[in-house]
Amino acid sequence: MPIPSAACIKVSKEGKTAVFETTIIQSTDNKYFYTTPIYVDKKLVNFEQKGLIKELKVELAPFELYLWKNISIVKFVENGKKYLRIKTTTPGVKSEPWKNVPLTAKKKRKASIINDDDDGVEEETVE
Repeated sequence: MPIPSAACIKVSKEGKTAVFETTIIQSTDNKYFYTTPIYVDKKLVNFEQKGLIKELKVELAPFELYLWKNISIVKFVENGKKYLRIKTTTPGVKSEPWKNVPLTAKKKRKASIINDDDDGVEEETVE
């Protein structure tokens, strides 16, 4: 897997769905993925709530997407920096883009910024 890789996390609960863009910054045998944290309105999104259905879609090459289902996502802190650690239990399968979510290397992406100082950043739970 090329590092960094564009990725999206899709969460669903009780008929509601949300999709968040992130970047894979490290992978361990395609069992663990480490990504940049996801913030909404300066709040860190918390994916550890019970009852969420979570999926990960990663772009390994332009227009070559792979999907992992039944993932778990936890906040991971190393050297004072926050990341997301995603654990997979099934192999990734080739996939199409999610509807209305263009994910491709051709899309202009902002550089991800991980701050050493997290003052003023609160965690937000996805509901």
